[in-house]
Amino acid sequence: MGIEFLGNKKQLESFLMDNLSPYILRGKLFMDLFSGSGSVSMMMKKQGLNVIANDFLFFSSMMTKAVLENGDSPQFNGLKKVLSLRDADPYGQVIHYLNSLCGEEGFIFAHYSPASLAMDGIARMYFTEENAKKIDAVRNQIELWTENLLPEEKALLISDLLDAVSGVSNIAGTYGCYMKFWKKKALCPMNLSKRELIEPCTEQRFLTLNAYSNDIVSEYKADVIYMDPPYTKRQYSAYYHILETIALNDSPNIFGKTGLRDWKKKSSDYCYKRKASKALADLLDKANCQYFVMSYNNEGQIEHEEILRLMKKHGKVSYYETPYRRYKSNNRNAKADEVMERLYILEMR
Repeated sequence: MGIEFLGNKKQLESFLMDNLSPYILRGKLFMDLFSGSGSVSMMMKKQGLNVIANDFLFFSSMMTKAVLENGDSPQFNGLKKVLSLRDADPYGQVIHYLNSLCGEEGFIFAHYSPASLAMDGIARMYFTEENAKKIDAVRNQIELWTENLLPEEKALLISDLLDAVSGVSNIAGTYGCYMKFWKKKALCPMNLSKRELIEPCTEQRFLTLNAYSNDIVSEYKADVIYMDPPYTKRQYSAYYHILETIALNDSPNIFGKTGLRDWKKKSSDYCYKRKASKALADLLDKANCQYFVMSYNNEGQIEHEEILRLMKKHGKVSYYETPYRRYKSNNRNAKADEVMERLYILEMR
């Protein structure tokens, strides 16, 4: 089960590919500035493009690195002696080993299961105690293997863990809060699964970054720069704080009923109405590409006319629209079930 990620473009693949096809020629360099779960980067990998992917959140950069930089048959050569792996399906054997681990009472158990009552005075119900212990055990084991893993293999195992975590999380959609009763899925035992990976073309090259997009965009010359920034005031660093903590494995100071880490260090200017337009203008000034592409919708922090105004300073702009089902956690107070998804394509001068 994959992570329910705000703004994920997997369901919009046909809309994106239909409109981007003239610009994403095989062998070209595509830069994905807000990679999120890696869905758009994966689309471009399938098309034979070279890809530079970036995300400010560490867990997102790991998820993208996992699908982008691994071929369809990860070998885990560094673990073959450690685990006595057979030649057939080493990836599956590593996943089986992680699933067989006994649980450990670590950071996730202490702060994000009902065991947190003893530690924090709040019985948080993000995970059952058994699943929380399993999360701690698997993440600690991956860390112990660091010297035996290629960076992309470690990212793959962290991402597989995050997907498994999502499958047993007692939440409504994001980690902004936990449910006050146990959802059926949250009571199931957590198990990691192999993910589908694709083998790249021999000549393809990939790079995954973990930085603020405006800071690094000028360092690379790309044929196409694509951005899918946050549209609303929801800060991903707060809404997905537990996934960030699991990926980093850093045992941060936490606060409040939901056990938030200091998410403000990873807050995005694109989530603030007073800052978003300025951030986009700055990014456009720094972008070094032939085509600049942006996904957005009609309820974003930057108005449609303002986006057009900013882009027209740099070249010729066209845009395409499609109705899209609103993210479900926002339905309660929504005026409509659908938003208008837009794809802006700027041909730079």
